[in-house]
Amino acid sequence: MGLSATPEVEFHDIQGLVQRGYKELPAAEFVLLTVTDALHARTWLSKLADRIEPATAPGHDKRDRASALHLALTYQGLQTLSVGKETLDQFPLAFREGMATVHRERLLGDRGASNAANWRWGSAPCQPNADAEGLCETDRKLHLMLLIYAKDAPTLSHIKKSVLDELDTSGLHRITALDTVFLAGPECDPTGNPNGPKEHFGFRDGIAQPHIAGMPSREDGHAVPGNIIPTGEILLGYANTYGELPEGPTDANGQGFGRNGTFLVFRQLHQDVVGFWNYVARQATEKRCSAVELAAKMVGRWPDGTPLVESPEGPQASLQTHDGFVYAGHPKHPDPHGFHCPVGSHIRRTNPRDVLNDDPRQSLELSNQHRIVRRGRSYGTPLVEDMDPAKLMKIPDDQAERGLHFICLNAAIDRQFEFIQNLWANNPKFGGLYDDPDPLIGVLDGEKATFTVQKEPARCTYSDMPRFVQMRGGAYFFLPGIAAIRKLAGLKG
Repeated sequence: MGLSATPEVEFHDIQGLVQRGYKELPAAEFVLLTVTDALHARTWLSKLADRIEPATAPGHDKRDRASALHLALTYQGLQTLSVGKETLDQFPLAFREGMATVHRERLLGDRGASNAANWRWGSAPCQPNADAEGLCETDRKLHLMLLIYAKDAPTLSHIKKSVLDELDTSGLHRITALDTVFLAGPECDPTGNPNGPKEHFGFRDGIAQPHIAGMPSREDGHAVPGNIIPTGEILLGYANTYGELPEGPTDANGQGFGRNGTFLVFRQLHQDVVGFWNYVARQATEKRCSAVELAAKMVGRWPDGTPLVESPEGPQASLQTHDGFVYAGHPKHPDPHGFHCPVGSHIRRTNPRDVLNDDPRQSLELSNQHRIVRRGRSYGTPLVEDMDPAKLMKIPDDQAERGLHFICLNAAIDRQFEFIQNLWANNPKFGGLYDDPDPLIGVLDGEKATFTVQKEPARCTYSDMPRFVQMRGGAYFFLPGIAAIRKLAGLKG
């Protein structure tokens, strides 16, 4: 099989999570498992493979889908299930090493409270100071994760029971289950649908997604020119942006155990919602500006999802899910210097589009070499049900655990996820700034950071910005093709 920029995608073998985020299935839970008996676990996998939700070809999507089930494995999980050394050695180093290493602690900014020693769960053996609920034990290693999606809580409970009812006799032990919550605001989009999902800071989430070549258009729109990435940027066995096969267990023709698989990055991120809005309100009072406007400048979108570069003065209902825009080359609001959407805003630095350098076309190409597909879900009880920023600014801190299960898919963890986090989000000098990490997910070496808003005649700097997001656990997983799951079930060892 030769390499093609727009190949024929094998939908039946690709796990459906690659294609969609299941907005129509608001109930979800992620179950973390360890293998206690490989033989019995492989028998369990042979039954599970038939239940995995595949991707669907254009025009064949199931609109009445009631649930979806997916499986991902850590490197240690593949080892434990007796995948051969020759295959294991073909996986890229980042996946083999895992997220909880000293090198990645520096690379990803997992320091202080976010250090792996403080995680509640992870891909490395859990630490002795794990939480009192015993979610992590030093003799329990993370091997598998089930991602279960359903239309409602009763359906989710039924699916869980049917899959996990006889877990201990299936050679598996449950480490923990990570609950989720689907957040939506009071607004409606132009079609009358509730404005969601949102995240706990009160902003619409999951809008900016690349379109994968060879797959149907996004669930809520069409593929936008300049936002299309080669299939091999997400799936193994297909050509990537360099015209090459991604590193992994496939042969020169893209065939083999890794084909139609992808790498899944999972980071449980605790959000200090009260701390965020208290900081924004305090800074807005001192600078005599709107707190919601300052928060929007930090994010790069208004809370309803409207991009600042499209509508710098305020939100517009027709732009709530709009993603087909650029900065420098914007036809109505050219913004090469960040006067509409600040250079250091979250969405501008995690996807710079056409402002990485002085050549907008080249910049767009460079940006698209580091794209990821996001599939995250929030967790924890929201501070206010309607996610209204005006209320979030006034409510006291209840000290509850809430945040985002950040999930992304990519074919090259180091060039995609890690590059974005390290060189764009954590970089204090991104875009000519000085000591400005990403205001939401970035980490500075010191305790406090700044956020700069470009203005004329002089920029406005907001100082003493604390860290609003902390790690609670994480791991690198492989989301295999469905045929590969069947191969796992048939292994001997």
